[in-house]
Amino acid sequence: MDRVSLIREIYRRLSELFPVPYKPGRNPVGQAVFTVLSQNTTDRNAEKCLENLKKVTNGNLLKVGELPLEKLILAIRPCGMFNQKSKALKELISKWPEVEKRLRELPAKEAIKLLTSFPYIGSKTARVILTFAFNKNTFPIDTHCYRVLKRLGIFPENWDKDRISEFMESHFDGEFNRVFHYNLIRLGRTICKARKPECEKCPLKDLCGYYREKKETKEEK
Repeated sequence: MDRVSLIREIYRRLSELFPVPYKPGRNPVGQAVFTVLSQNTTDRNAEKCLENLKKVTNGNLLKVGELPLEKLILAIRPCGMFNQKSKALKELISKWPEVEKRLRELPAKEAIKLLTSFPYIGSKTARVILTFAFNKNTFPIDTHCYRVLKRLGIFPENWDKDRISEFMESHFDGEFNRVFHYNLIRLGRTICKARKPECEKCPLKDLCGYYREKKETKEEK
């Protein structure tokens, strides 16, 4: 099976496992703030910090950039990395109306360049904002997603996250990539865990290089 066909088959099986697509339902500024907050922490912590920011801005997240630094840090402290995240949020949200306008108009590659020009916003964060807030064709790769992809062995070992993202963006459309991205995360959280993956429960085990290698090792013993 060629790589594109293999990805389509994995997508099909994951869609059966997770039939309800993930739809965050945030407006663009809310999605941007949440995505920055969610770096290196849980969604639960990010949601808590987002609610804190809504309280201190009276529901207007565009005022995040105007908050005194101490007040901003206090609101987002539960997310960790609050010094970096406060700088990222201040820089990005203070310019958000113009940034949002440009992001709507720019093609995905140029939009990624714009977002990554802000401090502490990498290509993964940029891609998450663009796919969920603007329906752009991007393929973000978080820790769970990357672990599952590496175990499956779909891509060469020497491909980094950006190269994998670019392959996905050039071969599949935005809706496909959005659904596939989050279903890989779901699989990584529930079955293909970092420690003690539950391979026997996985609908992809017959396609998985990690499972195949593990099975061969057991048989040799």
